[in-house]
Amino acid sequence: MELREAILQRKSIRGFLDKSVSRDTLEEVLKLAQRAVSAVNSQPWLVHVVTGETLQKLGADNVARLRRGEPTVTSEVPLSGVYRQRQVVVGKQLFAAMNIQREDREKRNAWTERGYRFFDAPAMILVCMEKSLSDAYRFDLGCFVQNLCIAAMEYGLGTCVEYQAVYYENGLREYLALPEEQIPVVGIAIGHPDPDFPANDVVTEREALENFVCWYGDEKK
Repeated sequence: MELREAILQRKSIRGFLDKSVSRDTLEEVLKLAQRAVSAVNSQPWLVHVVTGETLQKLGADNVARLRRGEPTVTSEVPLSGVYRQRQVVVGKQLFAAMNIQREDREKRNAWTERGYRFFDAPAMILVCMEKSLSDAYRFDLGCFVQNLCIAAMEYGLGTCVEYQAVYYENGLREYLALPEEQIPVVGIAIGHPDPDFPANDVVTEREALENFVCWYGDEKK
């Protein structure tokens, strides 16, 4: 797959086939991901690949904590303005694709729980960093994650980057025995996309360049 094609076609996959991904394939994806931009070659990413029974137990634990109303380790700041507008638009796209009505609380809750189960993907890649590093190094992790999502497409895989994966840190530390010095930053559901899953057809819009780019110098030449 050409790089330009991969970048343009990348999208969040929220429905996966019941088909495992080999360790060899995941290793190849991770080798490509680690070529990401890294300040002073710090390579701050620490990765935990979760599959099989461990992944199922972790997803079930997340859902149980969610149903109990257990507080998460991360408190999201509510979005406002254009950022909230974009969030609402994609939410409406997904609910329309899945035929979830606004007043259907049961289906809405079931959809939310899918995220906490890593969308039932066969694998989840947890990206962490050490507590000793400043937040500036999260930028490097973002570059690593983007590389991973693009690289996955070379092997026919889809991904969904999700923060639900790290909301219940206690569960992660229990099931994965995470070292105390590591901070879970984000999770990536990865697997073979289900072509018949409606939400996988959702493609989000991107702003026109003039709405977010400022030019200086001889840009019109």
